[in-house]
Amino acid sequence: MIRRLYRTFLNSFTRVDTKRIYVYSLFIGALTGVGALAFYWCLAGASHLTYGWIVQIAVPQPGSGESYFGETVGEPRRWVFFLMPAVGGLIAGWLVYMFAPEAEGTGTEGFLDSFHNHGGIMRRRVAVVKSIATIFTLASGGSAGKEGPVAQIGASIGAIFGKWLKVGARARRTLLLAGTAGGLGAIFRAPLGGTFTAIEVLYKEDFETDALIPCLISSVMAYTVFCSVMGFHHIFAIELEPFHNPAQLIFYIVLGFLCSGMGYLYVRFFHGMKDHVFSRIPVPRYCMPAIGGLLVGAIGFFYPQVTGASLGYIQQAMNGEFGDNWAEATRLFFILAVLKIIATSFTVQSGGSGGVFGPSLFIGAMLGGVVGTVSNHFFPELVPSIAPFVVVGMASVFAGVASAPIASIIMVSELTGGYQLLPPLMAVAAISLIFSRGSSIYRNQVLNKFASQAHLWDMNPNTLANISLRQAFLDQYAREAIVKTTDPYPFVEHRAAELHETDFLVQDADDQFVGAFSIKDTNYIEELADAKPLLVVGDLVNTHVPTLEPGDSLFRAMEHLLDSEIDKIAVVESGETTTRLLGYVRQKDILAAYQKSYAGGTFRMPGG
Repeated sequence: MIRRLYRTFLNSFTRVDTKRIYVYSLFIGALTGVGALAFYWCLAGASHLTYGWIVQIAVPQPGSGESYFGETVGEPRRWVFFLMPAVGGLIAGWLVYMFAPEAEGTGTEGFLDSFHNHGGIMRRRVAVVKSIATIFTLASGGSAGKEGPVAQIGASIGAIFGKWLKVGARARRTLLLAGTAGGLGAIFRAPLGGTFTAIEVLYKEDFETDALIPCLISSVMAYTVFCSVMGFHHIFAIELEPFHNPAQLIFYIVLGFLCSGMGYLYVRFFHGMKDHVFSRIPVPRYCMPAIGGLLVGAIGFFYPQVTGASLGYIQQAMNGEFGDNWAEATRLFFILAVLKIIATSFTVQSGGSGGVFGPSLFIGAMLGGVVGTVSNHFFPELVPSIAPFVVVGMASVFAGVASAPIASIIMVSELTGGYQLLPPLMAVAAISLIFSRGSSIYRNQVLNKFASQAHLWDMNPNTLANISLRQAFLDQYAREAIVKTTDPYPFVEHRAAELHETDFLVQDADDQFVGAFSIKDTNYIEELADAKPLLVVGDLVNTHVPTLEPGDSLFRAMEHLLDSEIDKIAVVESGETTTRLLGYVRQKDILAAYQKSYAGGTFRMPGG
């Protein structure tokens, strides 16, 4: 009887319609607000311990009335600070490696991947591991932002809520975004900015408009919960004069070009550190963040301003506390902007945990300080203060590197209360976006809805049904993620790390198709830990998986992929007694073929 009543109660919630989604978003926002509070307090306490007691470096906090971390007694222990990021990186790396490898990096990448590729599903442990790892990273001096883990906390709450209610993939994705918006809206006290960041950062040239209202509801609720405890005020305290002199736009345009160029270098250096440096160092993966932390410690020994979240130093720039000598102040602003790019790349791309939005704000603020200081020195009547340039610069870099101009403008306006600066904010963000187009700090960000697996069924099914695999791929199918039955399990683990793959197709010594193998099914099974070196792929292969023939349509391939638990489908050539494996197709391959069909071109597999 009780079980029947519980099932009836649960079923009343799992019937998905617009009104119920709004109610779910309300609950998700409230829970996310509580999660953001817990993360904020834990990070503040850990930073107070490390910066205030251990290192004794006074770290300024943004806003008015907020104190420094701890009281300094005597000289700062800089030699401790040199080693501290390495220790924090080692702990964070071990946590992520052992409990949730997908929690590595920015956090925003995680929710983007979940939305586009996994139907809004995230493992429950990811948010917890991500939060703890980020606390160790930031409190020890790693250079990153706190928005990544908070976005992932909210996304995880939304994903868990959707899984518990057993709603469909489309509703799960909406709840995932609602949680993300709630986390961002709470931690930055920016409910509208959190909303637009969640729906804009998914794409380079699009918005997820279907999730706008749920994101608004969740973000406002999370913001209310968080600020009811922490206070309803902007993070940064600043008084700004309204924009009223069109001649100032000349200086803002210069700032836009500077931020665009620096943003381009930021993206290139950020990804280059991952691709060409840290991925090639022959040490265990969990040790890599310690190497990145040691490099950050070397920078922080001389310039502690670039360590941690660095938001308090933005406040100092707004207040004009970088010195009276304009040449020295300009030099310091520029050096800090460059070093923040380097330190953030060392921290995040070595495997440390943290976001890139906060560092983007710092880089832009320092570049704004450069242009503002020079302009104020040579044209004091036109530019009486550098503070507006610091504010505008904050929005410019992130607008370019994340292809999110609307979110950047709104977020910075809510962070500072600088609504008077909307015209220059819009102009500079537009310039930065135009000249940064094509590059993105987020690799899981896609071009638009048609490039996302979340909108596969927005495509024309007749087009998919009329194109065969042979026509689309000219029998040139991907083959990188194919292993043999005799391959040792440790070899496959190494191959998975190289290719960033989890699912493999299996063939025998004669290239005959055997089945599929997913490393996800064994990676977290503790009882296999000792036996893994003795296992071969043939011991773990799943022989009951669907296959495709070259004559099958893209529509049939898409149906198989949506029903399958792995992310690729084998393309085979069947004989009377043999089944030769030709390769495989993935959803992104079908999306590319679909887009090519409208461009009148012929699709070829990259590297096929």
